[in-house]
Amino acid sequence: MSNDNNLRIWVAVRVQRGFVADIRAYNDRAAACRTERSWRQRMNPDYDETGLSAVAVNMRHATARVT
Repeated sequence: MSNDNNLRIWVAVRVQRGFVADIRAYNDRAAACRTERSWRQRMNPDYDETGLSAVAVNMRHATARVT
């Protein structure tokens, strides 16, 4: 990332039967992948989905601060 004010976080999302069931944010991609892998082991592939996405957060405009 070219801007020092940006923070990259990884967001894992779980959808069960068309409804968002869980959203979790991580600083570490490996931790997000572990969560997604855990969800995939227990999901019904016909109805459920899970996904992982990188998000850039501009710390100058964030309302919550990372400590």
